[in-house]
Amino acid sequence: MTATINPPENGRSSRRRPIRFMSMESLGFSDATTIWSDRPPPPAVPRGRHLARPPEPAALADWKPEDVGHRLTGGNFRWGVTIGLLAVTGALAYFGVWLYQRPAAQAEISLAGLTTHATALQSALRTLEEFNNDLLGLDPATTTAALFDIESRARALFDASGDLARDQTGLRAAATQAAGSAMDGVRLAGDAHSYRLAVFPILVAPELETDPALVELDEAARSFGAWQLKFDEVRTALPDGILPDVTARLDMLSGDLTSILGQYVDALREDDMSAAAAVLATLATRLTEVEETLSASLDEIQRRVEVRIEETRQALDRLPTG
Repeated sequence: MTATINPPENGRSSRRRPIRFMSMESLGFSDATTIWSDRPPPPAVPRGRHLARPPEPAALADWKPEDVGHRLTGGNFRWGVTIGLLAVTGALAYFGVWLYQRPAAQAEISLAGLTTHATALQSALRTLEEFNNDLLGLDPATTTAALFDIESRARALFDASGDLARDQTGLRAAATQAAGSAMDGVRLAGDAHSYRLAVFPILVAPELETDPALVELDEAARSFGAWQLKFDEVRTALPDGILPDVTARLDMLSGDLTSILGQYVDALREDDMSAAAAVLATLATRLTEVEETLSASLDEIQRRVEVRIEETRQALDRLPTG
């Protein structure tokens, strides 16, 4: 913007030039009463007067008090939504209480089940003890049913111990030990009894003819061979690891049966009745020795089962029983 003393007239400058003060003009002042610029001057505002903003309407100018009681009690109030919210809130509260009390209730149920199974196993131990004491004379069918019942109760106690709470480690350990000892005792007694049932028939000496006048040689050989075949069938079918001393004696006897058969036939061929009887007596003695080994092995099994029964009882004493 430039400042001059007089504004131009019709695009022409005045011939008469007034005196200029360069220092004043550099600051935008001159001795003229007006200042000319390229921009139109702002409208003049009377001194002492200010432009006032138009008044804004009041926010609550048209507000009037109104009775709202009928809105809360009338038909516009949503009772269904309120009742639904209350129902949901109640259900959530009930679920929270149930969830909080569930571990304690579950622990109580698990302990009750453990007590029931421990009591059942405790009563079954008497049956196992009776079976063990009469290991050589029990009926096979009765034995199988009795052992199955005892084993089922022991397994039920073991399963119940897994449902106990984490802080009930003592009860869980006692239940596991009781169930394990009981099942071990059942296994020992059951395997020994099954072994005896299989072996006992072949420990009876064969009834063969010793009079050469009453039997042909081929017939005597077939009779002895039939008994030998039955003996080896039972022996080879015996499980490993059960009464190993008895199995070892049976294997030794099986290896000598061919020689015993030859001695028996030779005695009949020579019409030596005494020699034939002596051969059969020797066979009977060998079978008796096997039976004695069987009896000694069963005595050892009985002692081991008694230890398992005692371990089971000691563990059950640490459990709640009825």
